[in-house]
Amino acid sequence: MIAGCNLWTHVANKAADNGVFYGLLSESDCMAVCLSSSTCVAVDFGPYGCVIHNNIDHLTTAYYAPGVTQFILNRHCLPTTALPVTSTATTTVENYTTSAGINIIFYRFAKFPTYTL
Repeated sequence: MIAGCNLWTHVANKAADNGVFYGLLSESDCMAVCLSSSTCVAVDFGPYGCVIHNNIDHLTTAYYAPGVTQFILNRHCLPTTALPVTSTATTTVENYTTSAGINIIFYRFAKFPTYTL
């Protein structure tokens, strides 16, 4: 990390439309998924999991969401060399359709990447 640079900006009670839902119940797990993606710009973390945003335009639709914290990634604070990964993530995707025809996708992770900062 770059000295004096905050990797994440925390915004309490804020979420944004769009993004990809992950049923991860730990802030650090959500942030690890975001950091493992070269396109991630933010994470909305709340009591039911997190939403990963891969498009900065998603943040223009931010709204008040009690109990949700939006973490905005400042990629300028990342090291210029690749972070060493000590484990790899494996993903299982489960796809369900409700009786109302709503498609729900669950992402389950067996292991999360660990970065040395």
